[in-house]
Amino acid sequence: MRSRARTRILTLAGAVALAGLTAAPAAHAAASGCTHNWSGPQICLATTGESGHTYPGTITATWMNPPKSRNKATVYLTNWSAGTIKMTAKRHGDEIKGSWTPQGNPFKAGELCARFKGSSVKACVDLINR
Repeated sequence: MRSRARTRILTLAGAVALAGLTAAPAAHAAASGCTHNWSGPQICLATTGESGHTYPGTITATWMNPPKSRNKATVYLTNWSAGTIKMTAKRHGDEIKGSWTPQGNPFKAGELCARFKGSSVKACVDLINR
């Protein structure tokens, strides 16, 4: 009886330890954020930067529900340090999407936001401790 209980406890402990290993966060962290106002433009912003750095890596801004008549749009990326950067996004299927990989790192810790021209809706990510 003691052996059977000990085996169950060890099996359970092993399963818990294995679950903890598989649930550990990846060393490469990305950040993303989307708007949640369902009646307006659905905007998402994603970065591929590494954890613990303010360099965002590739920045992708996506307009999820653009009018069918729109094939491209201007996106404004803002950060208090870098100011405002303008890029052009193009239609890819049902979305309008634009990506940019900055050379060097003009960004400082804080919010990085994306806004499509003609809208006040913006999606933001935090560049601190990603």
